[in-house]
Amino acid sequence: MRNEWVLKICSAGSYQVGKTSLIRRFAEGKFIHDYLPTIGVDITTKRITVDNHQVKIVLVDTAGEEYFGRIRKTYFEGAFGCIIVYDITRRDTFEDLDRWIGDFQSVVGENAAISIIGNKIDLENLRCVTSEEGKKVATQYDVPFYETSAKLGGEVIPAIYEELVRRYLLYLQEEEKFSL
Repeated sequence: MRNEWVLKICSAGSYQVGKTSLIRRFAEGKFIHDYLPTIGVDITTKRITVDNHQVKIVLVDTAGEEYFGRIRKTYFEGAFGCIIVYDITRRDTFEDLDRWIGDFQSVVGENAAISIIGNKIDLENLRCVTSEEGKKVATQYDVPFYETSAKLGGEVIPAIYEELVRRYLLYLQEEEKFSL
């Protein structure tokens, strides 16, 4: 039996939605207040245990700026899943969800494991996208939906990644690559 599984999970979404902050909160348990845009891609790893399985997650943080589109798609290759992030205070980032999902699925396939994340709920007073709108899009794609704050942290962020890992383990089991 294998001791550790390796799972590649990407992030996608418009610029300044908090993709890097979500990854930093999950992988390092911290929030960095000074915004620095991701140039191309940033790769971080984190080891976690889910359902008694050791998993090394390779977190691929892709830049949201459009001119990184071609390089972004090369980093999607080989990924099992992706968190698609929007900023609840910026409607344009929500309206771009279809494009981001399409970009990821065009490389990985329509059965790719995706989770939609509405970020920055700490800015509730500036909210432009309702929870119901986010849930509706997630229902359309039949994917999980979460709202969270990378700034405040909490239990939601680890749960997002643990759910993707569980989907991966289920996929492996269905492919009969191992038995749980």
